[in-house]
Amino acid sequence: VSTQSTGSSGINAEYGGCFLTFSVVAADILYQSSHQDSDNSKMPEPNGCQHHLPAEKDEMLPMSDDGGIRGSPVRLRQQTKCWCLNRERQGKMGWYKDFKDFSDGTTAHGVKYIFHPSVHGSFKIVRIMFLLVWLTAVMYSLFVIYSAVNNYVGKPTGTKFQVIASAPEVEKPVSVVFPTISVCSHNVISKSYFGANDNLEDLWRELDQWDPDAAAQIDFTEKSAAGQYANWTMEKIISEGGPGNWSFLQCEQFIKLCEEVIPQPDFYERETTMSGNCFRINPNGKLKGKGGDYGKMQLMFFADLNEYSELTRREPQYGYTVVFHDHESYSSTIPSGFWMSPGAIYKVDLSLTQEYREPPPAGTCDDTRVNNTYGRYEENSCIAQCRDDALMEKCGCVHIAPPHPLNDPHKVYRSCTLQEWAQCGLRAYKDWVVKYSDVTLVKTDCNCPATCMEKQYKAQMSSSTLSKFYAEEKSAKLPPGYSSSQDVLENLLIIDILFTSMQVSEIREIVTYGWGNFLGDVGGVLGLFLGASMFTILEFLEFFVLSVWKACCGLPKHPLTSTHNHL
Repeated sequence: VSTQSTGSSGINAEYGGCFLTFSVVAADILYQSSHQDSDNSKMPEPNGCQHHLPAEKDEMLPMSDDGGIRGSPVRLRQQTKCWCLNRERQGKMGWYKDFKDFSDGTTAHGVKYIFHPSVHGSFKIVRIMFLLVWLTAVMYSLFVIYSAVNNYVGKPTGTKFQVIASAPEVEKPVSVVFPTISVCSHNVISKSYFGANDNLEDLWRELDQWDPDAAAQIDFTEKSAAGQYANWTMEKIISEGGPGNWSFLQCEQFIKLCEEVIPQPDFYERETTMSGNCFRINPNGKLKGKGGDYGKMQLMFFADLNEYSELTRREPQYGYTVVFHDHESYSSTIPSGFWMSPGAIYKVDLSLTQEYREPPPAGTCDDTRVNNTYGRYEENSCIAQCRDDALMEKCGCVHIAPPHPLNDPHKVYRSCTLQEWAQCGLRAYKDWVVKYSDVTLVKTDCNCPATCMEKQYKAQMSSSTLSKFYAEEKSAKLPPGYSSSQDVLENLLIIDILFTSMQVSEIREIVTYGWGNFLGDVGGVLGLFLGASMFTILEFLEFFVLSVWKACCGLPKHPLTSTHNHL
């Protein structure tokens, strides 16, 4: 539409600012009128208007020969007023008409029943009922979608139990790997070792009180009683003062001796821990067997009560602590174990369970941690390394050096000397224990998430006292210093270990609400209450984008508006 001036100075002065508005108004009126249905075309004109809006797309405004608008200034004012009022009316009706047109073609059910009375008659009450039902369905759908989003973001997990048992006979396991069995004597330092080293028992008794203030007062000068042991390490004393190898009498697996099946060092090795110098049997996991009595392993130990020191004899229990674990872990990191007293035979029924946990974002395990200074990464081994790191930071040494120090090349772990332990290590260790065991702390210095895969050997144990007839038979084969059947009943410990089944149980942590559950809930509520699908969502997005584009930037250049290219 041309907006050239008519040459009249009065018109230019009074209406010059309106001509540009008129052009935009005329274009908008032509666009809107071409889309109005019969109901909108019959709407009354604003009061005082003598010229209605063009109803046809080809109808143009009256123009003069020189390109201006024909008519007097009063007539132009009246026409401009009508056009401006009609433009306001068209703007108010635009959202209604656009949504009505959208309801004609959308795949969502129920929307057209609100805007088209021809579908169900002209009763407004019916349309209102459909509107209320539709709004209720929309609100409930939004609530379900909101709940589904919260569940998906929260990533709830659950556990699933299953037993590995392949159907084909050839794929069933033919053997099961025995665990590593750690056996630690309660007699940490023998009586004879204290006797061979004067004043060492008194020094050890003071350190064993776990009193940092009293330990710090120990005199380690050269001429003092403790001075000769100032540079002895805790690890040296425990490894040398523990029970001898001879106290491990026998390891037998279904008639054959263990050393005949696998030679040393694969048969057993020694492990120095804070609990003593332990026997680590089947350290590399090479001993295998069948389920039941056909693969039974039998261990025999001699407690040697004559070598119990005064420090050990004051304890209420005596005998051994026995731990069953995977060969890649160590007993020093496992807080649980079984106390077994001499004079009895114990029957241990084992079953192997593997636990699998979900890494983030669904779970909390850390699949990036594989090894640490205590072998394979586990939560307990991480805590043990955290304790050692705290001691290294404050004292530059630890109680007992970890078995795999090279797994952390940034630190050089070494066992504290008795002087270092008395003056620094004992206090640092006690402070760490107090802080870590404080249940009021939300977070500790140890960042030790659970491992994503963990093997657990679960044991069920029963016991019986040794027969006096068996004791009389064994009394002839006792070590020096022992000769009676009573000595057998007081010192001999027998452990029978077997697997009740060759099957491996699995416990898996699984995501109970994943992407599939989320799509199922959202798609189900949209389909049931609104008849909507993925394409309906795309339709609503398109409608929303075009509506915002139209409101903010004018008419969109869209294929749907191709019939108005004449503008």
